[in-house]
Amino acid sequence: MSHDDSLPQQSVLPVRGQPTDPPGDGCDAELLHQLRHVDYQAQGYAELLQRVPWQQFWTLTFKLSKTSRTGGMHEEAADKAFRYFVSCLNRSIYGPKWASRWHGGIQWARGQEFHRDGRLHFHAVAAAPTDDLNRLASRYEWHEWWYREFGRNRIEAPRSQADITGYVSKYVTKGGVVDFSRNFGAWNPPPIDYTRRPEQDALIAGDSNTRSDRP
Repeated sequence: MSHDDSLPQQSVLPVRGQPTDPPGDGCDAELLHQLRHVDYQAQGYAELLQRVPWQQFWTLTFKLSKTSRTGGMHEEAADKAFRYFVSCLNRSIYGPKWASRWHGGIQWARGQEFHRDGRLHFHAVAAAPTDDLNRLASRYEWHEWWYREFGRNRIEAPRSQADITGYVSKYVTKGGVVDFSRNFGAWNPPPIDYTRRPEQDALIAGDSNTRSDRP
């Protein structure tokens, strides 16, 4: 189920800034309050996350073979898969004791979304403490890693601060619930090098266009 599917069938939500219709039959004031609360939460998360120079965007989905009979992977299992991915990435960069180092590994923030068929996928932003994450690890290799283990994905580098603002607002925070790494806010990521590297372009222009499009 997508976020749109959670809205009531009747037209009780106006475009923001327009006056509402008078309450009538089927108008649930409590539902309106809950939806507005989610909207306020999303705005707050977006304002917080847009200040960070994130180095990568992750869109991570799950194969049908990894899902339950209802078509959607259980949230707890999906969370474990995500954290396993982060742990493996940290281990490859900072070694087996990465969690005990001063930085605690990569910082990340993650939102979740459901397809109309009930399947869960994640949108996340990530940054490394010591250098640009795109220089520390191959995006292509980790794209392939997730594809083998779990399913389609996109691992992308922002090309500007505007990219970060757009991705955070459109994908990460729109559900109003965001999970954070334990070390979130403990340090500021180094400045981003927006220079595009030819070896990374193949992921954006080639293979990922055929099997890992953003859901």
